[in-house]
Amino acid sequence: MSIPAETAVILRDLTLTYERHPAVHHLSGALARGSLTAIVGPNRAGKSTLLKRIVGQMRPAEGAIERADLGRVGIGYLPQHAEIERRFPISVIDTVLLGHWRRIGWAAAATETMREAARRALAAVGLDGFERRPIETLSAGQFQRVLFARLIVQDAELILLDEPFAAVDWRTSEDLLHLVEYWHRSAGRSPPCCTTSIRSERTSSTPC
Repeated sequence: MSIPAETAVILRDLTLTYERHPAVHHLSGALARGSLTAIVGPNRAGKSTLLKRIVGQMRPAEGAIERADLGRVGIGYLPQHAEIERRFPISVIDTVLLGHWRRIGWAAAATETMREAARRALAAVGLDGFERRPIETLSAGQFQRVLFARLIVQDAELILLDEPFAAVDWRTSEDLLHLVEYWHRSAGRSPPCCTTSIRSERTSSTPC
């Protein structure tokens, strides 16, 4: 079934489980193209579970998610900081180049144009000159900047961020928020959708 052109994602009576326990209950709604949305709620309220289902990493227990045709680069997804393995022996520039994998696959090599785009992305997040650094040597804030640079080169139409500022300092948070605002203003960009935790008894989706 096709969905309206102005809509990026539709949730239809969606129920999701995590470790066999219900995490999201009969949720319905939609994410509009060009919107900026925050999913807000306490820990273990199902925010991360919902994003994983939108990306396609989980199957629903009930209901469905319908996504628009988002093109070849599809969805850019940044999981929580704690879920990312940083001990893998890879450099900063190669981590950013992973944003191109949907275009080139696993077998082909990155072109010089792609490498130049990766260097520009690192400069945009304040990491010019960090290209050869191993990612395991970076601070939490520096590593989060690298992951945002990877999202820049991916150039996805829909961007999902799972608590992207939870483990970083205020200056990094401020710089990356400016980048999110830029994505939101970019013509044709579908919604950056991010999660954040609060002291609350419910999960809701509201404009940032």
